[in-house]
Amino acid sequence: MTTTARIRRAARIARATSRAGLRERLANKGDFALAIVNGVTYQITVLLFATVVFTRFPPLAGWTVGQVLLVSSVRLLAHSVFVLGFTNVREIPYLIRQGRFDSFLVRPASVFLQVCTSRFPLNAVGDLTVAATSLGVCLSMLRLDWTVARVGSLVLAVASGATLELALALCVAGIVLRRAGTEALFSWLDTVIGAFGNYPLSVFPSILRAAFTFALPVAFVAFYPMAAVLGKAETVPYGPALTMVSPLVAAVWLAVGGWAWRTGLRTYARRGW
Repeated sequence: MTTTARIRRAARIARATSRAGLRERLANKGDFALAIVNGVTYQITVLLFATVVFTRFPPLAGWTVGQVLLVSSVRLLAHSVFVLGFTNVREIPYLIRQGRFDSFLVRPASVFLQVCTSRFPLNAVGDLTVAATSLGVCLSMLRLDWTVARVGSLVLAVASGATLELALALCVAGIVLRRAGTEALFSWLDTVIGAFGNYPLSVFPSILRAAFTFALPVAFVAFYPMAAVLGKAETVPYGPALTMVSPLVAAVWLAVGGWAWRTGLRTYARRGW
């Protein structure tokens, strides 16, 4: 089978399983509505907290409310893209307990593809709505001159941020598949990115700046690329060059995440959970 044929086959499988997952979620209208409301409420709460903090103490670390809101909005947009396509990776422990994950191993389709399309991500609807609204508000506050280069940088930042979140989720998935009882790492990762990814790196103590740059790349999801968009590259920790390398960082971490996923999957297939 050629590469093109494999891609087409995977696309057909993804469409079919996604439609089935959406029909499953629509079967319960109350659950459907609550899932969307939950996503909207949580993200609005996060953004309101950031706005209140930076409104009461303007400017903080040289960042205005509108600039912080741009970082938060891009982080949330990247998260929304991740949720829309790949959030089910975080549901692997649940799929294992249900017995559904084992069935993915024996089907003639990619396990990763089956996991990603196993359940329709309703939260993505709320996340995307809040992210788009927040981005519109902050853009009206900043009044930036949106050149082609700036728009391209924004789109690339969202894509890189979503890729980074997927890469980190795959790293955790690899650990979870190799070692039962580590599923709390998914919650920890989501909390860290959601709590610290909304703010300029400059507001954190030096140990966290280093950790979110060189250990867990939270700062590359939105802070570094948006510093370049806002013309603040010279003010970022560790040098302005870091504002340009988010796509490279995302690619490296995706390679690591892919390796962790494959090795974890092989370990699980040999011995189970």
